[in-house]
Order: sequence, then C-alpha cells, then structure tokens
Amino acid sequence: MDKRLLFPAVVATAWAQQTSPAMAEAEKALRARAEQFYQLEVDKKYRQAEAFVAEEAKDYYYDHDKPENKNYRIDKVEFIDPTHAKLTVMVTAMLRAPGFGSQEFTVPQVQNWKLENGEWVWYYIQTGTIDTPFVEWKVTSGDGTISLPPGMPADTSNLNKMITIDRTSVDLTAGSEKVETVTITNHLPGLVNLEISAARPEGLVVSIDKKQVGRDEKAIISFSVAGSKRPSGAVRIDAGPLQQFVIQIRTK
Repeated sequence: MDKRLLFPAVVATAWAQQTSPAMAEAEKALRARAEQFYQLEVDKKYRQAEAFVAEEAKDYYYDHDKPENKNYRIDKVEFIDPTHAKLTVMVTAMLRAPGFGSQEFTVPQVQNWKLENGEWVWYYIQTGTIDTPFVEWKVTSGDGTISLPPGMPADTSNLNKMITIDRTSVDLTAGSEKVETVTITNHLPGLVNLEISAARPEGLVVSIDKKQVGRDEKAIISFSVAGSKRPSGAVRIDAGPLQQFVIQIRTK
C-alpha cells in the first residue's frame, strides 16, 4: 500500500490520542463559535451569522429557506481531525404542515464545522429536510412549512396513540433495593426524544436506558427508593413532540 494513503489516518489517530488539555481547548473554541452562530440564527440575524459560515457555503446559506428555530443545545462534539469536527445539535424549531397546524419539535441535527483562516466556521450543506418522529419532512418555505412524507395519514388525530406506555403507576417499598420499571414504545416511523422532568418526589431514584427511541424500539425507565425515604407524587415524561406521560409514585 502507498504509505501516503496512510497519512490522513495517522493524523486523525494522533489527534484523537492528544492530551485532554489540547482537546479541551479546541472544543472550547469550537463551542464558543458555534454557540454564537446558532444564537444568531435563533435571533434571525442571518447577515451577522455570515461571519461564521465557510466561504464556499455562503451562497447556499442565503439562498435556502430556514426553519423557525426557537432554541438549540450543543449535545456532542466529535473531532474528525485537527481542522474538522461534527456537532450534534438539539434544535427546537416550529414547523407547520397540513393537518398538523403548528408543531414545535426538538430534533438532533449533525452539522459540520472546520477551521478556516484560524476560525471555526459552519460548512455543512443542509438537505432541506428535518428529522422528526415521522421521518424526514421536507421544508418547503421560509416560514417552516413542511410537506408530509409519503404514507402519512390525512387524519392525524390518532398520532398521539403511537407512543405507548405499559403502566402509569409504580409502587415502591421504603428500605428496599428492588427496582420497578416502566416501558415506553415508539410506533412512529421516526425518532422520539424522551426527557424526564427535573421535578420529582424526594428520595426517588430515576434512570432511563435511552433518551432517543427509534421505530418499534423500547425505552426502559427504572424507579427505586433512596434509603428509608418514602417518595410519593408524580413524575412527568415528555415523549417529544406528541406525548406526555405522568407516572404516579407510591411508597409503602
């Protein structure tokens, strides 16, 4: 094999194995740039956001419609090599579609960044589609209007029944290490994001095995008691964007 072909792999491996201070400093600089860029998008200050876009992507950035982004959170930073990285960004956007009205979705988007003239810039070429629990929906206008994917029913009244839970109450025993579980199943064709509310009964221990559930996949939520506490009350679970479950906790 031509040794020159091994060079990119060697560089990437060497970068991945660098000391944590070097990686931490690079991630800090990237996050700072990315956060400014995404906040400008939320504020709809696209002209100012141009400074954060790679030169070859500027025309695309201006010419294509943009969803109505409400919020964002940088969930993950993955360096490809010293000058390229992928960011997983949880984007909350307002989308509109016939039969659905306006729906606010929080979905993960993978976007690419690279170093250009010593600064991190966005260069990901978007496809004009957004991942939702109903698979990819095509954005058709600047106000976030989307067209329904093939096979979606005109009657959407039963969509909230496509994310199911096996029970909505849990009985625990004080001083016991026994764990009780609740199962949530996604019957939608796309990804569902699960989030447990921060407010929960004192002394209750809650964990979830996965926060993103694909088609026909299950998520297991576990409940247990901390020591001799007797937690009692409700725990809310958001199954975005359609469903919300409330689980009643009782301890004897």
